[in-house]
Amino acid sequence: MPLPRFARWAADGHNQMMQPSRSNNFDFVRLLAAGVVLCGHQFAVCLRPEPSPFGLITLGTLGVLIFFSISGYLVAQSWVRDPHVLRFASKRFLRIWPGLAVVTFVAAFVIGPAVTSLSLPGYFGSPATWGYLTQLYLNIKYVLPGVFEHNPVSVVNGSLWTIPIEVRWYGVLLVAGIFGLLHKKMRFALLLGVVLYAIYIYGIFDVQHNPRAAFLRPDFGCEYGSYFCYGVLMNSFREEWHRYRLLLAGLLSGLAVLLAAAHHGYAAIYALLPFLVIWFGTSSTPVLRDFGRYGDFSYGIYIYAFMVQQFLISILGIDHSYWAAVSASAVCTLGLAVVSWHFVEAPAMTLKRHLGRGDAGRLGMANTPVSPASLPPAVD
Repeated sequence: MPLPRFARWAADGHNQMMQPSRSNNFDFVRLLAAGVVLCGHQFAVCLRPEPSPFGLITLGTLGVLIFFSISGYLVAQSWVRDPHVLRFASKRFLRIWPGLAVVTFVAAFVIGPAVTSLSLPGYFGSPATWGYLTQLYLNIKYVLPGVFEHNPVSVVNGSLWTIPIEVRWYGVLLVAGIFGLLHKKMRFALLLGVVLYAIYIYGIFDVQHNPRAAFLRPDFGCEYGSYFCYGVLMNSFREEWHRYRLLLAGLLSGLAVLLAAAHHGYAAIYALLPFLVIWFGTSSTPVLRDFGRYGDFSYGIYIYAFMVQQFLISILGIDHSYWAAVSASAVCTLGLAVVSWHFVEAPAMTLKRHLGRGDAGRLGMANTPVSPASLPPAVD
């Protein structure tokens, strides 16, 4: 006998409460971060001063810090859902490496031959051309023989250097997971470890003022790991911070003001930015939560934008307005990102289904009621 309309509505509502929604703003935030990096690099490739939000970090750096914050949160959640070493490593590989491999081949065998100042035999006979392929095992290279040598900057793809750092922190997270630090019972030990690491980076090492952390120096970008750790910590305490998010936002804002007043602006940004980014990412805002409907193009934008900008400069020069240049770069990059997603990244990630399912799936945890703070994001 069919259920009355109200009974059907109540049953549907109960089923929806029992199933964890994947609707959140993370796809939008990732796209925003990738766009910020693209806009920042449009200044850099023309050797123009890059805007510095808060007077301390460039636009490109801001986008990367957002990426690392989100990554820590989401990748930690992936481990908690399925704490299996080989599956975790395979998922990370399938998300990062196929796109990196294709953009490397495109640079070496499409862009390079098209714009190099060398003859084709000279280009393909150069050890540097084949050495560029060492990017396939995360040995990032910045130049190809004769490529973009007449541009203001001769770097082929200036965004890829952060990928080995990201993968390194995947490894740190994996070790932490193996030793149980991501278990709920150990989260206060994790909290202590993250706080001590932050004190080292922003206090003892003093990344803001230490010359070793300046551009192209040995420890440049060392603060990115602290943002990754912040995201991991927010995943471990997601129920608590979600419950007291307004209070925490106020306290962290006060801490940021105090740190800025003490001339530790980098630490002030660290105290507040990841919290706000992840809070907004876990929210579900109309329109924004649908940005991933046709795919996650953020990684493709990130790995192709710099090379596209360099290619356009090599053809069109730099005597154009910033907005004309960045618009052309954005359109071309988005097109490549869409192709990358549908023909490289998404097909690679479908291989995850051959890795087996984690304990959460086998034990039927999808039928356990969950609070909004613990809803999983739409990535694994």
